[in-house]
Amino acid sequence: MAGKSVGLIIFTEVPEIGLVAVLRERGRFNFEKWKPESWAGGCQVTVHGKLEDKESFLDALGRERIEELGQDFANLSGELAFWKESEIHLVWKDDNIETYAQKVNHASLRRIRLSPDGGGLRFLPYIGIEYVHDLIRVGRTGVISREVIAMFPDELEAVKSGFKQFMQ
Repeated sequence: MAGKSVGLIIFTEVPEIGLVAVLRERGRFNFEKWKPESWAGGCQVTVHGKLEDKESFLDALGRERIEELGQDFANLSGELAFWKESEIHLVWKDDNIETYAQKVNHASLRRIRLSPDGGGLRFLPYIGIEYVHDLIRVGRTGVISREVIAMFPDELEAVKSGFKQFMQ
């Protein structure tokens, strides 16, 4: 399944802020490759990864969710609850990418365990969408200022679609 990828955007309600998308900020250094990360500081959907051979989009999403957020968070509500249609929504799709969205309780975010080179989490409220920069225009060297949120255009469109899903 070379070239196909899957993503998940976690949404949550934050007291005094409201609905937010939980984004993954790319790390600055890749410890696996032992070199600086490309697109450093750029934001992506909460979980994103490539499909392996003969893997379905949802199977890959389950695997990537564990790899990127940790077993404790991935099993929070049990695997069956995670895959219920009422809890996960397809919000973006093209020939090679499927991006889903899920809303969770904000307290459950404490169970996320990121890897050392996994960057961090950023909250994006709906009103912040208009201030998101195009990561491609920012460049491969990445985002320098913590005040800037920059994303790839297709992932930003998926986030917008996710907000529409949960703001209904």
